[in-house]
Amino acid sequence: MSSVLKNAEESEKALLELISKGMKISQHAVEKRAGLANGALNYKHPKYQVVKDKINRAKLASESNQTAANKELKVLLAKEKNLKDKYRKEKNLLKQRLKKLEGERLELIYQLYHLQQYVAKLEENSISSPNVIQCEHSKWGTTR
Repeated sequence: MSSVLKNAEESEKALLELISKGMKISQHAVEKRAGLANGALNYKHPKYQVVKDKINRAKLASESNQTAANKELKVLLAKEKNLKDKYRKEKNLLKQRLKKLEGERLELIYQLYHLQQYVAKLEENSISSPNVIQCEHSKWGTTR
């Protein structure tokens, strides 16, 4: 058996190994796996041409499979980004709302404190205001 035929067979075996393992397919990878020198398949021989054609077809087939998988992954990634952006915006909106409500709560506590001080002074001076009397007869009971 001539060295060309032997090298072509080794190259085909190496190509099948690469395909079965799902590894990257290229002329260099096939040559390396077959134990050939870099560029050995570039010699003008019909057997080498057949092997190179098989390598190119396998490479195109694996790339088309990878592009389909990549497209699916890109779609999933875009969906995840959209969800993250949506929830990030919602979180920021809720943070702003919480700050606003906390400010309102503190303002109400401040006003309540001053009103309690005002009522205490009125009680000290025994002055009754019509508003205080109405407040004492409210549906929630007395203010004390």
